[in-house]
Amino acid sequence: MTTSTAPAGYLAGPVSTHINRMTASAGLGLLALFTVDFADLFFISLLGERELAAAVGFAASILFFCQSLSIGLTIAVGATVSRALGADRVDRARELIASSFVLIILITSVVAGSVWLWRESILTLLGAEGYTLSQASNYIAIILPSFVPVSIGMAAGGVIRAKGDAKGALWVTLSGAIVNAIFDPILIFAMNLDLTGAALASVMARLTIFGYGVFKLYKYGLLSRPKPAEVRRDFTTISSIAVPSVLTNLATPIGLAFVTATMAQYGDSAVAGLAIITRLQQVAFVALFALSGAVGPIAGQNWGAGYHDRVSAVLTESVRFVFRYCLVVCVALAALTEPIVWAFQASPQAAELIRWFTLGLSAIFVFNGITFVTNALFNNLGAPKTSTLFNVLKATVFTVPFVWAGARWFGAPGALIGQGLGSAMIALAGWYWCRRYVGGLRGQSV
Repeated sequence: MTTSTAPAGYLAGPVSTHINRMTASAGLGLLALFTVDFADLFFISLLGERELAAAVGFAASILFFCQSLSIGLTIAVGATVSRALGADRVDRARELIASSFVLIILITSVVAGSVWLWRESILTLLGAEGYTLSQASNYIAIILPSFVPVSIGMAAGGVIRAKGDAKGALWVTLSGAIVNAIFDPILIFAMNLDLTGAALASVMARLTIFGYGVFKLYKYGLLSRPKPAEVRRDFTTISSIAVPSVLTNLATPIGLAFVTATMAQYGDSAVAGLAIITRLQQVAFVALFALSGAVGPIAGQNWGAGYHDRVSAVLTESVRFVFRYCLVVCVALAALTEPIVWAFQASPQAAELIRWFTLGLSAIFVFNGITFVTNALFNNLGAPKTSTLFNVLKATVFTVPFVWAGARWFGAPGALIGQGLGSAMIALAGWYWCRRYVGGLRGQSV
Protein backbone atom coordinates (compact mmCIF):
# COMPACT_ATOMS: atom_id res chain seq x y z
CA MET A 1 0.00 0.00 0.00
CA THR A 2 1.30 3.43 -0.91
CA THR A 3 0.55 6.52 1.09
CA SER A 4 0.61 9.93 -0.54
CA THR A 5 1.25 13.08 1.45
CA ALA A 6 1.99 15.28 -1.52
CA PRO A 7 0.26 18.66 -1.64
CA ALA A 8 -2.86 19.07 -3.74
CA GLY A 9 -2.27 19.54 -7.44
CA TYR A 10 -4.43 22.53 -8.45
CA LEU A 11 -2.59 25.33 -6.66
CA ALA A 12 -0.12 26.15 -9.43
CA GLY A 13 -0.13 26.35 -13.21
CA PRO A 14 -2.79 27.80 -15.53
CA VAL A 15 -6.33 27.32 -14.23
CA SER A 16 -7.56 26.63 -17.76
CA THR A 17 -5.09 23.75 -18.06
CA HIS A 18 -6.43 22.12 -14.89
CA ILE A 19 -10.01 22.59 -16.08
CA ASN A 20 -9.30 21.09 -19.50
CA ARG A 21 -7.29 18.19 -18.07
CA MET A 22 -9.74 17.19 -15.37
CA THR A 23 -12.77 17.72 -17.61
CA ALA A 24 -11.19 15.52 -20.26
CA SER A 25 -10.42 12.84 -17.70
CA ALA A 26 -13.87 12.86 -16.11
CA GLY A 27 -15.49 13.30 -19.52
CA LEU A 28 -13.89 10.18 -20.94
CA GLY A 29 -15.15 8.14 -18.02
CA LEU A 30 -18.65 9.57 -18.24
CA LEU A 31 -18.62 9.23 -22.02
CA ALA A 32 -17.93 5.54 -21.62
CA LEU A 33 -20.88 5.14 -19.26
CA PHE A 34 -23.22 7.40 -21.23
CA THR A 35 -22.30 5.70 -24.49
CA VAL A 36 -23.19 2.33 -23.02
CA ASP A 37 -26.52 3.76 -21.79
CA PHE A 38 -27.00 5.20 -25.26
CA ALA A 39 -26.20 1.79 -26.74
CA ASP A 40 -28.70 0.16 -24.36
CA LEU A 41 -31.48 2.30 -25.77
CA PHE A 42 -30.20 1.75 -29.32
CA PHE A 43 -30.23 -2.04 -28.88
CA ILE A 44 -33.69 -1.90 -27.31
CA SER A 45 -34.91 0.20 -30.25
CA LEU A 46 -33.67 -2.50 -32.64
CA LEU A 47 -36.04 -4.96 -30.97
CA GLY A 48 -38.84 -3.02 -32.65
CA GLU A 49 -41.03 -2.50 -29.57
CA ARG A 50 -41.71 1.15 -28.85
CA GLU A 51 -43.11 0.11 -25.45
CA LEU A 52 -39.65 -1.06 -24.40
CA ALA A 53 -38.06 2.21 -25.45
CA ALA A 54 -40.78 4.05 -23.55
CA ALA A 55 -40.16 1.82 -20.52
CA VAL A 56 -36.51 2.91 -20.55
CA GLY A 57 -37.69 6.52 -20.68
CA PHE A 58 -39.99 6.15 -17.68
CA ALA A 59 -37.39 4.18 -15.73
CA ALA A 60 -34.73 6.77 -16.57
CA SER A 61 -36.67 9.46 -14.71
CA ILE A 62 -36.59 7.43 -11.50
CA LEU A 63 -33.03 6.17 -11.90
CA PHE A 64 -31.89 9.70 -12.73
CA PHE A 65 -33.35 10.74 -9.37
CA CYS A 66 -31.19 8.13 -7.62
CA GLN A 67 -28.14 8.98 -9.73
CA SER A 68 -28.52 12.66 -8.90
CA LEU A 69 -28.62 11.79 -5.21
CA SER A 70 -25.32 9.94 -5.65
CA ILE A 71 -23.83 12.89 -7.50
CA GLY A 72 -24.92 15.26 -4.74
CA LEU A 73 -23.27 13.09 -2.11
CA THR A 74 -20.16 12.78 -4.27
CA ILE A 75 -19.95 16.56 -4.54
CA ALA A 76 -20.15 16.86 -0.76
CA VAL A 77 -17.36 14.32 -0.24
CA GLY A 78 -15.19 15.97 -2.89
CA ALA A 79 -15.76 19.43 -1.43
CA THR A 80 -14.82 18.52 2.14
CA VAL A 81 -11.90 16.28 1.18
CA SER A 82 -10.49 18.75 -1.37
CA ARG A 83 -10.27 21.45 1.32
CA ALA A 84 -8.43 19.09 3.65
CA LEU A 85 -6.03 18.10 0.89
CA GLY A 86 -5.58 21.72 -0.13
CA ALA A 87 -4.50 22.47 3.44
CA ASP A 88 -2.22 19.37 3.36
CA ARG A 89 -4.22 17.62 6.11
CA VAL A 90 -4.16 14.03 4.82
CA ASP A 91 -5.17 12.45 8.15
CA ARG A 92 -8.22 14.69 8.28
CA ALA A 93 -9.09 13.69 4.72
CA ARG A 94 -9.05 10.01 5.74
CA GLU A 95 -11.45 10.69 8.61
CA LEU A 96 -13.82 12.63 6.36
CA ILE A 97 -13.82 9.85 3.75
CA ALA A 98 -14.68 7.20 6.35
CA SER A 99 -17.45 9.30 7.87
CA SER A 100 -18.80 10.19 4.42
CA PHE A 101 -19.05 6.53 3.41
CA VAL A 102 -21.14 5.77 6.50
CA LEU A 103 -23.48 8.63 5.67
CA ILE A 104 -23.75 7.53 2.03
CA ILE A 105 -24.60 3.95 2.98
CA LEU A 106 -27.35 5.07 5.35
CA ILE A 107 -28.95 7.54 2.94
CA THR A 108 -28.79 5.43 -0.21
CA SER A 109 -30.09 2.33 1.56
CA VAL A 110 -33.19 4.18 2.72
CA VAL A 111 -33.80 5.80 -0.68
CA ALA A 112 -33.20 2.65 -2.71
CA GLY A 113 -35.46 0.59 -0.45
CA SER A 114 -38.25 3.16 -0.58
CA VAL A 115 -38.13 3.59 -4.35
CA TRP A 116 -37.99 -0.18 -4.85
CA LEU A 117 -41.14 -0.70 -2.78
CA TRP A 118 -43.14 2.09 -4.43
CA ARG A 119 -41.72 1.92 -7.95
CA GLU A 120 -44.98 0.94 -9.64
CA SER A 121 -46.92 3.74 -7.95
CA ILE A 122 -44.26 6.26 -8.99
CA LEU A 123 -44.26 4.98 -12.58
CA THR A 124 -48.05 5.20 -12.68
CA LEU A 125 -47.86 8.84 -11.53
CA LEU A 126 -45.46 9.50 -14.42
CA GLY A 127 -48.01 8.10 -16.86
CA ALA A 128 -46.75 4.56 -17.49
CA GLU A 129 -49.37 1.88 -17.98
CA GLY A 130 -49.89 -1.66 -19.20
CA TYR A 131 -46.96 -3.52 -20.71
CA THR A 132 -44.76 -0.43 -20.59
CA LEU A 133 -45.39 -0.13 -16.84
CA SER A 134 -44.51 -3.77 -16.12
CA GLN A 135 -41.29 -3.60 -18.17
CA ALA A 136 -40.16 -0.35 -16.55
CA SER A 137 -40.92 -1.75 -13.08
CA ASN A 138 -38.90 -4.91 -13.72
CA TYR A 139 -35.98 -2.87 -15.10
CA ILE A 140 -35.89 -0.66 -12.00
CA ALA A 141 -36.29 -3.60 -9.61
CA ILE A 142 -33.14 -5.24 -10.97
CA ILE A 143 -30.96 -2.12 -10.98
CA LEU A 144 -31.91 -0.45 -7.67
CA PRO A 145 -30.12 -2.87 -5.30
CA SER A 146 -26.81 -1.78 -6.88
CA PHE A 147 -27.51 1.84 -5.96
CA VAL A 148 -25.69 1.64 -2.61
CA PRO A 149 -22.36 0.21 -3.85
CA VAL A 150 -22.23 2.42 -6.95
CA SER A 151 -22.75 5.49 -4.76
CA ILE A 152 -19.67 4.51 -2.74
CA GLY A 153 -17.77 3.95 -5.99
CA MET A 154 -18.77 7.36 -7.35
CA ALA A 155 -17.73 9.04 -4.11
CA ALA A 156 -14.40 7.23 -4.28
CA GLY A 157 -13.93 8.59 -7.79
CA GLY A 158 -14.71 12.06 -6.50
CA VAL A 159 -12.02 11.74 -3.84
CA ILE A 160 -9.48 10.51 -6.39
CA ARG A 161 -10.34 13.46 -8.63
CA ALA A 162 -10.07 15.86 -5.67
CA LYS A 163 -6.57 14.51 -5.07
CA GLY A 164 -5.61 15.42 -8.63
CA ASP A 165 -5.31 11.90 -10.06
CA ALA A 166 -7.06 12.34 -13.41
CA LYS A 167 -6.14 8.90 -14.71
CA GLY A 168 -7.25 7.10 -11.57
CA ALA A 169 -10.60 8.90 -11.49
CA LEU A 170 -11.11 8.07 -15.17
CA TRP A 171 -10.60 4.36 -14.62
CA VAL A 172 -13.15 4.21 -11.83
CA THR A 173 -15.95 4.87 -14.32
CA LEU A 174 -14.21 3.42 -17.35
CA SER A 175 -13.89 0.03 -15.67
CA GLY A 176 -17.65 -0.14 -15.24
CA ALA A 177 -18.26 1.00 -18.80
CA ILE A 178 -16.04 -1.75 -20.19
CA VAL A 179 -17.92 -4.40 -18.22
CA ASN A 180 -21.26 -2.99 -19.39
CA ALA A 181 -20.14 -2.85 -23.02
CA ILE A 182 -19.04 -6.49 -22.93
CA PHE A 183 -22.15 -7.93 -21.33
CA ASP A 184 -24.84 -5.72 -22.91
CA PRO A 185 -25.01 -7.46 -26.31
CA ILE A 186 -24.44 -10.88 -24.72
CA LEU A 187 -27.34 -10.56 -22.29
CA ILE A 188 -29.71 -8.62 -24.55
CA PHE A 189 -29.28 -10.58 -27.78
CA ALA A 190 -27.26 -13.78 -27.28
CA MET A 191 -29.27 -14.78 -24.19
CA ASN A 192 -32.53 -13.15 -25.41
CA LEU A 193 -33.05 -11.32 -22.12
CA ASP A 194 -34.08 -8.03 -23.78
CA LEU A 195 -34.60 -5.24 -21.20
CA THR A 196 -33.74 -7.59 -18.33
CA GLY A 197 -30.35 -8.21 -19.92
CA ALA A 198 -29.66 -4.49 -20.15
CA ALA A 199 -30.51 -4.11 -16.46
CA LEU A 200 -28.24 -7.00 -15.43
CA ALA A 201 -25.34 -5.56 -17.42
CA SER A 202 -25.83 -2.23 -15.64
CA VAL A 203 -25.70 -3.96 -12.24
CA MET A 204 -22.43 -5.68 -13.13
CA ALA A 205 -20.97 -2.35 -14.24
CA ARG A 206 -22.00 -0.63 -11.01
CA LEU A 207 -20.41 -3.30 -8.86
CA THR A 208 -17.21 -2.93 -10.88
CA ILE A 209 -17.16 0.84 -10.23
CA PHE A 210 -17.53 0.16 -6.52
CA GLY A 211 -14.75 -2.41 -6.44
CA TYR A 212 -12.23 -0.38 -8.43
CA GLY A 213 -12.96 2.89 -6.61
CA VAL A 214 -12.45 1.39 -3.16
CA PHE A 215 -9.32 -0.44 -4.36
CA LYS A 216 -7.77 2.86 -5.55
CA LEU A 217 -8.45 4.57 -2.21
CA TYR A 218 -6.81 1.63 -0.44
CA LYS A 219 -3.73 1.93 -2.64
CA TYR A 220 -3.49 5.64 -1.83
CA GLY A 221 -3.73 4.97 1.89
CA LEU A 222 -6.89 7.08 2.15
CA LEU A 223 -9.09 4.39 3.68
CA SER A 224 -9.57 4.11 7.42
CA ARG A 225 -12.04 2.34 9.68
CA PRO A 226 -14.93 4.65 10.60
CA LYS A 227 -15.14 5.41 14.30
CA PRO A 228 -18.50 6.31 15.88
CA ALA A 229 -17.10 9.37 17.62
CA GLU A 230 -15.56 10.70 14.40
CA VAL A 231 -18.72 9.98 12.40
CA ARG A 232 -20.80 11.93 14.92
CA ARG A 233 -18.26 14.78 14.88
CA ASP A 234 -18.09 14.93 11.08
CA PHE A 235 -21.83 14.59 10.53
CA THR A 236 -22.45 18.33 10.77
CA THR A 237 -19.49 19.22 8.55
CA ILE A 238 -20.49 16.79 5.82
CA SER A 239 -24.23 17.41 6.09
CA SER A 240 -23.76 21.17 5.77
CA ILE A 241 -22.70 20.52 2.18
CA ALA A 242 -24.40 17.17 1.52
CA VAL A 243 -27.96 18.22 2.34
CA PRO A 244 -28.11 21.31 0.11
CA SER A 245 -25.99 19.57 -2.53
CA VAL A 246 -28.39 16.62 -2.65
CA LEU A 247 -31.42 18.91 -2.76
CA THR A 248 -29.72 20.84 -5.54
CA ASN A 249 -29.11 17.75 -7.63
CA LEU A 250 -32.56 16.28 -6.98
CA ALA A 251 -34.17 19.39 -8.42
CA THR A 252 -33.13 18.40 -11.95
CA PRO A 253 -34.69 14.90 -11.98
CA ILE A 254 -37.84 16.31 -10.42
CA GLY A 255 -38.05 18.69 -13.35
CA LEU A 256 -37.38 15.82 -15.78
CA ALA A 257 -40.13 13.78 -14.11
CA PHE A 258 -42.62 16.57 -14.81
CA VAL A 259 -41.48 16.74 -18.44
CA THR A 260 -41.82 12.94 -18.72
CA ALA A 261 -45.32 13.04 -17.24
CA THR A 262 -46.23 15.80 -19.71
CA MET A 263 -44.86 13.77 -22.63
CA ALA A 264 -46.84 10.72 -21.47
CA GLN A 265 -50.02 12.59 -22.39
CA TYR A 266 -48.95 12.28 -26.02
CA GLY A 267 -48.31 8.51 -25.90
CA ASP A 268 -45.42 6.04 -25.76
CA SER A 269 -43.85 7.44 -28.93
CA ALA A 270 -43.41 10.84 -27.32
CA VAL A 271 -41.86 9.28 -24.20
CA ALA A 272 -39.58 7.16 -26.40
CA GLY A 273 -38.52 10.33 -28.24
CA LEU A 274 -37.76 12.02 -24.93
CA ALA A 275 -35.70 8.99 -23.86
CA ILE A 276 -33.63 9.23 -27.04
CA ILE A 277 -33.10 12.97 -26.56
CA THR A 278 -32.08 12.48 -22.92
CA ARG A 279 -29.49 9.85 -23.85
CA LEU A 280 -28.32 12.01 -26.76
CA GLN A 281 -27.83 14.95 -24.41
CA GLN A 282 -25.69 12.86 -22.10
CA VAL A 283 -23.37 11.70 -24.87
CA ALA A 284 -23.17 14.93 -26.85
CA PHE A 285 -22.72 17.23 -23.86
CA VAL A 286 -20.72 14.85 -21.71
CA ALA A 287 -17.96 17.42 -21.19
CA LEU A 288 -20.39 19.77 -19.47
CA PHE A 289 -21.49 17.06 -17.03
CA ALA A 290 -17.81 16.32 -16.40
CA LEU A 291 -17.01 20.02 -16.01
CA SER A 292 -19.41 20.29 -13.08
CA GLY A 293 -17.43 17.65 -11.21
CA ALA A 294 -14.03 19.01 -12.22
CA VAL A 295 -14.32 22.69 -11.30
CA GLY A 296 -15.46 22.11 -7.72
CA PRO A 297 -12.27 20.48 -6.39
CA ILE A 298 -10.13 22.97 -8.33
CA ALA A 299 -11.94 25.92 -6.79
CA GLY A 300 -12.12 24.23 -3.37
CA GLN A 301 -8.38 23.60 -3.17
CA ASN A 302 -7.50 27.15 -4.16
CA TRP A 303 -10.01 28.58 -1.71
CA GLY A 304 -8.58 26.36 1.01
CA ALA A 305 -5.09 27.69 0.17
CA GLY A 306 -6.32 31.30 0.08
CA TYR A 307 -5.70 31.84 -3.68
CA HIS A 308 -8.78 33.94 -4.40
CA ASP A 309 -7.67 35.22 -7.80
CA ARG A 310 -7.45 31.63 -9.02
CA VAL A 311 -10.96 30.94 -7.71
CA SER A 312 -12.28 33.81 -9.85
CA ALA A 313 -10.36 32.44 -12.80
CA VAL A 314 -12.13 29.08 -12.40
CA LEU A 315 -15.51 30.72 -13.04
CA THR A 316 -14.28 32.75 -16.01
CA GLU A 317 -12.43 29.93 -17.73
CA SER A 318 -15.26 27.46 -17.13
CA VAL A 319 -17.86 29.67 -18.81
CA ARG A 320 -15.52 30.17 -21.77
CA PHE A 321 -15.17 26.40 -22.02
CA VAL A 322 -18.96 26.00 -22.05
CA PHE A 323 -19.43 28.40 -24.97
CA ARG A 324 -16.66 26.90 -27.10
CA TYR A 325 -17.74 23.32 -26.51
CA CYS A 326 -21.45 23.95 -27.15
CA LEU A 327 -20.73 25.71 -30.43
CA VAL A 328 -18.95 22.63 -31.79
CA VAL A 329 -21.49 20.12 -30.48
CA CYS A 330 -24.59 22.00 -31.66
CA VAL A 331 -23.22 22.22 -35.21
CA ALA A 332 -22.41 18.50 -35.14
CA LEU A 333 -25.88 17.56 -33.89
CA ALA A 334 -27.56 19.59 -36.61
CA ALA A 335 -25.47 17.84 -39.26
CA LEU A 336 -26.24 14.38 -37.84
CA THR A 337 -29.98 14.85 -37.40
CA GLU A 338 -31.24 12.46 -40.06
CA PRO A 339 -28.70 9.68 -39.31
CA ILE A 340 -29.83 9.82 -35.66
CA VAL A 341 -33.50 9.54 -36.61
CA TRP A 342 -32.72 6.64 -38.93
CA ALA A 343 -30.46 4.78 -36.48
CA PHE A 344 -33.12 4.67 -33.78
CA GLN A 345 -35.91 3.83 -36.23
CA ALA A 346 -37.84 6.64 -34.60
CA SER A 347 -41.56 6.89 -35.11
CA PRO A 348 -42.85 10.07 -36.79
CA GLN A 349 -43.69 11.67 -33.44
CA ALA A 350 -40.36 10.72 -31.86
CA ALA A 351 -38.52 11.91 -34.97
CA GLU A 352 -40.23 15.30 -34.75
CA LEU A 353 -39.02 15.74 -31.16
CA ILE A 354 -35.48 14.69 -32.10
CA ARG A 355 -35.38 17.25 -34.92
CA TRP A 356 -36.60 20.01 -32.62
CA PHE A 357 -33.69 19.22 -30.32
CA THR A 358 -30.87 18.71 -32.80
CA LEU A 359 -31.83 21.62 -35.06
CA GLY A 360 -32.19 24.28 -32.39
CA LEU A 361 -33.00 23.40 -28.80
CA SER A 362 -29.61 21.79 -28.22
CA ALA A 363 -28.24 25.35 -27.91
CA ILE A 364 -30.01 25.56 -24.55
CA PHE A 365 -27.17 23.48 -23.14
CA VAL A 366 -25.05 26.63 -23.07
CA PHE A 367 -27.24 27.73 -20.19
CA ASN A 368 -27.34 24.26 -18.62
CA GLY A 369 -23.54 24.27 -18.70
CA ILE A 370 -23.41 27.63 -16.94
CA THR A 371 -25.78 26.27 -14.29
CA PHE A 372 -23.56 23.22 -13.79
CA VAL A 373 -20.56 25.48 -13.19
CA THR A 374 -22.26 27.90 -10.81
CA ASN A 375 -23.80 25.04 -8.82
CA ALA A 376 -20.39 23.41 -8.40
CA LEU A 377 -18.80 26.66 -7.25
CA PHE A 378 -21.56 27.48 -4.78
CA ASN A 379 -21.34 23.97 -3.33
CA ASN A 380 -17.55 24.03 -3.00
CA LEU A 381 -17.14 27.62 -1.83
CA GLY A 382 -19.31 27.65 1.25
CA ALA A 383 -22.68 28.57 -0.26
CA PRO A 384 -24.50 25.27 -0.87
CA LYS A 385 -27.85 26.74 0.18
CA THR A 386 -27.60 29.25 -2.66
CA SER A 387 -27.10 26.39 -5.10
CA THR A 388 -30.13 24.64 -3.64
CA LEU A 389 -32.25 27.76 -4.00
CA PHE A 390 -31.42 28.22 -7.67
CA ASN A 391 -32.01 24.57 -8.48
CA VAL A 392 -35.30 24.39 -6.63
CA LEU A 393 -36.41 27.47 -8.55
CA LYS A 394 -35.26 25.84 -11.79
CA ALA A 395 -37.17 22.62 -11.10
CA THR A 396 -40.36 24.39 -10.05
CA VAL A 397 -40.95 28.01 -10.98
CA PHE A 398 -38.79 27.84 -14.12
CA THR A 399 -39.92 24.38 -15.26
CA VAL A 400 -43.51 23.56 -14.38
CA PRO A 401 -45.31 26.66 -15.74
CA PHE A 402 -43.01 26.90 -18.76
CA VAL A 403 -43.42 23.23 -19.72
CA TRP A 404 -47.16 23.37 -19.11
CA ALA A 405 -47.61 26.49 -21.23
CA GLY A 406 -45.33 25.21 -23.98
CA ALA A 407 -47.21 21.91 -24.21
CA ARG A 408 -50.56 23.68 -24.18
CA TRP A 409 -49.60 25.97 -27.07
CA PHE A 410 -47.31 23.75 -29.17
CA GLY A 411 -47.95 20.17 -28.08
CA ALA A 412 -45.11 17.74 -27.25
CA PRO A 413 -42.35 19.93 -28.81
CA GLY A 414 -43.65 22.83 -26.75
CA ALA A 415 -42.75 21.00 -23.56
CA LEU A 416 -39.10 20.98 -24.68
CA ILE A 417 -39.29 24.64 -25.71
CA GLY A 418 -40.73 25.66 -22.34
CA GLN A 419 -38.12 23.65 -20.46
CA GLY A 420 -35.33 25.33 -22.43
CA LEU A 421 -36.65 28.84 -21.92
CA GLY A 422 -36.92 28.37 -18.16
CA SER A 423 -33.41 26.91 -18.01
CA ALA A 424 -31.97 29.92 -19.82
CA MET A 425 -33.57 32.44 -17.49
CA ILE A 426 -32.46 30.81 -14.25
CA ALA A 427 -28.94 30.15 -15.60
CA LEU A 428 -28.35 33.82 -16.31
CA ALA A 429 -29.56 34.77 -12.84
CA GLY A 430 -27.26 32.15 -11.27
CA TRP A 431 -24.27 33.33 -13.26
CA TYR A 432 -24.80 36.94 -12.16
CA TRP A 433 -25.11 35.94 -8.51
CA CYS A 434 -22.11 33.60 -8.64
CA ARG A 435 -19.88 36.35 -10.05
CA ARG A 436 -20.86 38.60 -7.14
CA TYR A 437 -20.31 35.85 -4.58
CA VAL A 438 -16.90 34.79 -5.88
CA GLY A 439 -15.83 38.44 -5.99
CA GLY A 440 -16.68 38.79 -2.30
CA LEU A 441 -14.69 35.77 -1.12
CA ARG A 442 -11.44 37.69 -0.65
CA GLY A 443 -10.65 38.06 3.01
CA GLN A 444 -12.95 35.24 4.10
CA SER A 445 -11.49 32.23 5.92
CA VAL A 446 -12.35 28.65 4.98
